Amino acid sequence: MTSKLDKKFDDLMELAQQDPEALERYRQQKIQSLIENSPEYVRRRLLGLQFQIDAHRQLHNNPMGSCIKLTQMMHDSFDQMRELLNKLSGDRQRLQPPQKQKNSAKILPFPTPENP
Repeated sequence: MTSKLDKKFDDLMELAQQDPEALERYRQQKIQSLIENSPEYVRRRLLGLQFQIDAHRQLHNNPMGSCIKLTQMMHDSFDQMRELLNKLSGDRQRLQPPQKQKNSAKILPFPTPENP
């Protein structure tokens, strides 16, 4: 769904650099429009989710911190959906979360005055 309010990425980057408050107003307008144009049966859930997102954004003092938290929320939601699908299908082996890779590295010794 496109409208006169839609902007291209480069326009948004320019807006972020020149007028961050205008970018925030644009973001809020787009979110509100999306929620208002959603089917009524999901609006309440979307409003609640947006409330949580806004609260987490306010708790973090930098964009990276809020991005990490929101990504964590998304992964938690996917995990819940995966568990529900497992229960509904009765097959717990079919849908497994991705395995975490073990981090390993070779430790390199650096010369010090005591140990050249």
